[in-house]
Amino acid sequence: MSTPRILFYVQYLLGIGHVRRSALIVQALCRQGAQVDVIFGGASIPNMSFGTATIHQLTAIKSADAAFSGLVKIDGSAFTDADKRARTEHLLAICQQLQPDLIVTETYPFGRRQMRFELQPLLQWIKQQPTPPVLVASIRDILQRRSPVREQECIELVQEHYQQILVHGDPRFYPLQKSFPAATEIQHKLHYTGYVCPTMPDKSSTTTLVSDANFSDPSLQTIVVSIGGGSVGKEILTAALALYKTGYASELNWLLITGPNMAAAERAYFRAQQRANLQVLALSDDFLNTLKNAHVSISMAGYNTVMDLLLTRVPAVVIPFAGEGETEQMARSQVLAEANILQLLSEQDLNTDSLQKAIENAVQQPPSQLDIDNQGAQQSATLLISWANQALESSADV
Repeated sequence: MSTPRILFYVQYLLGIGHVRRSALIVQALCRQGAQVDVIFGGASIPNMSFGTATIHQLTAIKSADAAFSGLVKIDGSAFTDADKRARTEHLLAICQQLQPDLIVTETYPFGRRQMRFELQPLLQWIKQQPTPPVLVASIRDILQRRSPVREQECIELVQEHYQQILVHGDPRFYPLQKSFPAATEIQHKLHYTGYVCPTMPDKSSTTTLVSDANFSDPSLQTIVVSIGGGSVGKEILTAALALYKTGYASELNWLLITGPNMAAAERAYFRAQQRANLQVLALSDDFLNTLKNAHVSISMAGYNTVMDLLLTRVPAVVIPFAGEGETEQMARSQVLAEANILQLLSEQDLNTDSLQKAIENAVQQPPSQLDIDNQGAQQSATLLISWANQALESSADV
């Protein structure tokens, strides 16, 4: 039998968590022998690898703001209707050339409505093929709540076009229908993969060094403050910096990680605050090991960040992103806070006093263990390859 060809569509608009999760799945697909092509529609992210997959770059775009008010090119210029048509033509030309056995759309149709201009033509292209590729959606554990009309629109798209849905979570921890009640209508297409997590650093590693930061005394434990991609979350770094300037925990190192997508002027401001025991990085080259050996972590509560916290079991304070009615991070955080896994601090309550108290509570109460399936990358790859092989067998029989 031929090697299955899998096409993975990935578009991030604000945070980079979707890309990281997809990259881990693609790496697992490559390790398991699939021929993988990634259609990527955002700006490249340093140190984000898709393994041996072939990358097909579309015109890079992003959300105009944290409210998802529109789409713009990476330099902030207008993304016009003509640009949309050209990008759609490029996407369909790639699919026509590659003729994949299976196509994965990350998030869509459960989100990414702003990408309908090219994804709806993609769905129609699939239907028109003599042997249509298997169509699979890849979604995280908790979805943003939408109106009943929007949820029904999603269900209709799934029922008409999609054969399978990968849910990257564990139903024992958070079943999909808790955030997406309409999931009961497509239950037969849902496949829980477990959580998509990176490989934990070697347990024999006991160093407290942060290899990519230039502390004057790298042997000290570190307070690690991170905000994912950096498009949002500046307030967390600002509050941490203010707490540092009060003299709190001056016997420790402080590491502020701005993310690669923070505005250059804002990143420059934080870098100008560096001291012997306060360092600022855009990204950490070895984030898991940095967390593993940290005194405490302060962060938002996106999917990937929480998985890192669970893997490393570092004392943690999370400040969930709640802009424009976002509910996903708060929902995940509340469950974990109730289980004594981490300390929860809301955006509106964030200040130096509340942050100091949350840090002290986190350090004094080591996190409880949580038994969840964290083999999502490997299990997702196995399922996708199995479905792609079934498609290959069916086409060979025709």
